[in-house]
Amino acid sequence: MLKIVHMKRRNFQTTVVRLLPCIISLGIAFPMFCYLYTNVRSLTLYVKPFLEYDATGGTKVVQTIKTFTTLQKSHTQTIVKLNQTMHTRTKPSNKQNQIVRQHKCTGCFSESIDLIINNEEICKPSNESIDILIMIMSSPQNKLSRDAIRDTWLKHTKMNKGNIRYVFLLGESQMTKKLEEENFQTMDIILGSFKDTYNNLTYKTMMSFQWATKHCRNAQFVMKTDDDVYVHIPGLKRVINENANALQNAVGGSCQRIASPIRDKRSKWYASFESYPEKTYPGYCSGTGYVTSLNVITKIVDISKTVPFFHLEDVYVALCIKKNGLRLHPISGFMLAYDFRNCENNDKLVTIHQVSVSMLKRIWEIPCNSNKV
Repeated sequence: MLKIVHMKRRNFQTTVVRLLPCIISLGIAFPMFCYLYTNVRSLTLYVKPFLEYDATGGTKVVQTIKTFTTLQKSHTQTIVKLNQTMHTRTKPSNKQNQIVRQHKCTGCFSESIDLIINNEEICKPSNESIDILIMIMSSPQNKLSRDAIRDTWLKHTKMNKGNIRYVFLLGESQMTKKLEEENFQTMDIILGSFKDTYNNLTYKTMMSFQWATKHCRNAQFVMKTDDDVYVHIPGLKRVINENANALQNAVGGSCQRIASPIRDKRSKWYASFESYPEKTYPGYCSGTGYVTSLNVITKIVDISKTVPFFHLEDVYVALCIKKNGLRLHPISGFMLAYDFRNCENNDKLVTIHQVSVSMLKRIWEIPCNSNKV
């Protein structure tokens, strides 16, 4: 009896082993069959009209293509609307937006960027004429640069009491408390309520323009520069005097008539196709240093409300200039490098870019540069 049971069990196991490949094949084939059946059925909804083309002519084919295209378009529009809705509900980041940048918008910049430190007294009394307001873009960690500038070429401003005034402009960081302490001693800082990053330089520049139009309307001319730039004040005065009329409707400096966006993601000046779809930038003046009149600054602030944000500030300002119908006015003397030891050429100098703290002091100590302030 045991022998018979053992033989039956053996036969059962043998049968299972033989059937196992078939069972596995069915397990794989059945889902594939269901998948193919579903897709073939869906496909015939679109293929059938094409198969009828020879018998019925082109009308049905065209209609089917239009219907299918309409479905695709509707689907794409739904995704775009969803992306736009998500974008409006998300706080802006420092990364370039993936939604294609528009040419126009409403309320792009608010009437005024909120300020943590203001120093609105710098240009007072308001009935006193100021020749030049110098706006210096700085970073929170660059206190040594700010101190070096105060101790060298800013001495021409006579501690913000002469006919040339200045401000340092910064954004928020972990060093905000230290900036407040620094400002308590110097009273020359404007601190905005936005994160101080390279991609927020446009906010910093527009904050400076807004501040000038509100709190320094008695300034005739305005210079925008950075904290790694040496500004030769006598040269600055000279080029403003020589170009005073032109600067009423133009921005002057080291200007390029045309430039192309950099699409290399490794570049500091990278611009994605979404953030800037055009092939070329409008002409612009280098943000390391340019001059203009308060009249132009006011027009840029006004038009900025309809010009969508772009993270490269000199290009953004150029977009505002172009939309306003203003001009670029190339002026020599705004330099990336300069042999400051040659005093004979000093009359041609306005700015030197990428100057370290030690270099700044060395330039100032040359007698023909300090001009015995």
